[in-house]
Amino acid sequence: MTPADAALITPSFRGDLERCRLLVDSVGRHVPASVPHYLVVDRRDVPLFRSMEDARTRLLVVEEVIPWWIMRIPRVRRFWWSWRSGPVKNWVLQQIVKLSIPKLLREPTLYYVDSDVFFVDRFDPASLMKDGKAPLFRETGQKGLIPNNDRWHAVAAGLLGMPVENSYDTNFIGNIICWRRSTAMALLDQLSRVAETHWVRAIARKWSLSEYVLYGMFATRVSEQAAREQYWDSVDRTACYWDTSPMDRSQLDDFRAKVASPKVAVMISAKSRTDVGAIRSAFGFR
Repeated sequence: MTPADAALITPSFRGDLERCRLLVDSVGRHVPASVPHYLVVDRRDVPLFRSMEDARTRLLVVEEVIPWWIMRIPRVRRFWWSWRSGPVKNWVLQQIVKLSIPKLLREPTLYYVDSDVFFVDRFDPASLMKDGKAPLFRETGQKGLIPNNDRWHAVAAGLLGMPVENSYDTNFIGNIICWRRSTAMALLDQLSRVAETHWVRAIARKWSLSEYVLYGMFATRVSEQAAREQYWDSVDRTACYWDTSPMDRSQLDDFRAKVASPKVAVMISAKSRTDVGAIRSAFGFR
């Protein structure tokens, strides 16, 4: 089977089940049918997500994505165990999963979409291509504005074999992030060369990491190939609600009224505990 030009990738888990279902429904409504959507979930959560699987929506199992020597510890929630690096934080394990995905798929352009995001307008990856290049989200002028941004850049620099700077003004983190598969695979090779060990082992030792910053720094500062495959794009296409307080229907209606182009998606943080049924109703999903 010939691979599609682009794919959507969403890591999720049982706590975000209904939010992920909303995302899947919105993809069916607003994303061309030719674009596959991969949901990446723990093996124990597969039965819960199985009903979402169809010709477009496909399940990938975390335990089959990561190396065999990383495994879940029974009754331990915050860590996985690695026989080659010791405990791995859940947060870092999620980054390892995202970085591992490109080696499993064949689509050349990969869009990572969080499970508390959903589309509210047409999203066609083909329309974002420019002269054969896909977008790479990159903001500048961010020095001192984003908590942990300097730390994430410093960790990435160390992993890439680059000098660490005192501060950084770039941001590569968003809710719909595009990677090129070939650049992502070159990144993994670079990580292994610098660490002189398997790249997963190098990352698993870290306690703070951003996969998007790591890819962004590699693409903009290390890889000549990336410049031929992606253009730097500062357009944020997601309207975000980051507050930890739940929104009621009136607030949701007000929020929806403010969503306008170029926003094609909405992110209402799962941490807000906003009722998914209320979100569906406010945004016209049943």
